[in-house]
Amino acid sequence: MRVILAFLVFFTSIGCSPPLADTTTGSGIQKILDSLVAENGLPGLNLSIITSNSRQENYSSGYADMETRTELNADHVLFSGSIGKTYAVAVLMQLVDEGKINLEDMFIDHFTDTLWLQYLPNINSISIKMLLQHTSGLPRYVMKPEIWTTINEDPDKVWTYKERMFYIFNDEPVHEAGKGWGYSDTGYILLGMLIEKVTGKYYYDVVTERILNRLSLIDTYPSVKREMYNLPQGYSSLPESFKMPEKVVTDGKYCFNPQLEWTGGGFASTTPDLARWAEVYYKGTVFSDSLLKKIITPNEQGYLIQPGLSYGMGSFIFDTTHRKAFAHSGFVPGFLSMFAYYPDLDISIALQINCDYASESLNLIDILNLVLNNK
Repeated sequence: MRVILAFLVFFTSIGCSPPLADTTTGSGIQKILDSLVAENGLPGLNLSIITSNSRQENYSSGYADMETRTELNADHVLFSGSIGKTYAVAVLMQLVDEGKINLEDMFIDHFTDTLWLQYLPNINSISIKMLLQHTSGLPRYVMKPEIWTTINEDPDKVWTYKERMFYIFNDEPVHEAGKGWGYSDTGYILLGMLIEKVTGKYYYDVVTERILNRLSLIDTYPSVKREMYNLPQGYSSLPESFKMPEKVVTDGKYCFNPQLEWTGGGFASTTPDLARWAEVYYKGTVFSDSLLKKIITPNEQGYLIQPGLSYGMGSFIFDTTHRKAFAHSGFVPGFLSMFAYYPDLDISIALQINCDYASESLNLIDILNLVLNNK
């Protein structure tokens, strides 16, 4: 169970060697990435950096497909997993700025006529703020083995709100609402329901109109079908309970419908687009400064959930060798991602890997720190 949690939150690690001291910036970063790929048996890795003078640097190492020896490049589109939660957060914050939602609202007050919600633990005591902070006490529906059996039996399945939540009906809560911290995709599915209820629009149309089109993130796509443009092969070694093949892409088609994750993730992107989104998100470009502060300030229950690691509201906060880093990462079978913003350096950075396996000697955030040592 510990290993599965590590993948699904983001405490995923891979080993590497220290950077070479006598390298120049660009070649030094490339050598680090090449070393990471070679020494850890990774298929490929993309990295993009936006420096304080708005210069963007893109790096790639390894292969999009190990059998055909097709090289991975910055134009490849990879599933970004839970980083997609940040698009939902951004839209929610815009709705708060517009006076359409109050963070202190009880979620259920917006859904008094949706009777099946009463089967969810804590549902009558959960505020919108708690869902954003992961303090609701809702269990993780994606951790139920039964859901992966269903995925295996019907990989094309299109999931409704209720069908996702069904797997945790009448479960015991992880903790009392607002009295603990536990990362949960479940809460963000409920936030997606709220966005559609308040706007009267399909969630992906809302994100496209308010975020993607406005910011010209033209290489970021909703994960709503098994075929994805310019998707590389992804490689998996998940526990048997996930029922995932070793290679998760066949003839350009993903092994199951990624529409399952929806507002718990729900996007695929190039790494350069992810770095641009990190810059926008963590500078509060699309919502107010007062709400940005809530995103990047540890919440009471999310303070130091691990040494040097806290959670705010739609973001993790790391204490690093480069001082604070605001970040989120993502996992989808076959793919790992992370994006981050270092305010003291004014640098945004994103990393994507087309596999989900790793050793346990170095966290993804440490890879980013390692790269920044050469900036």
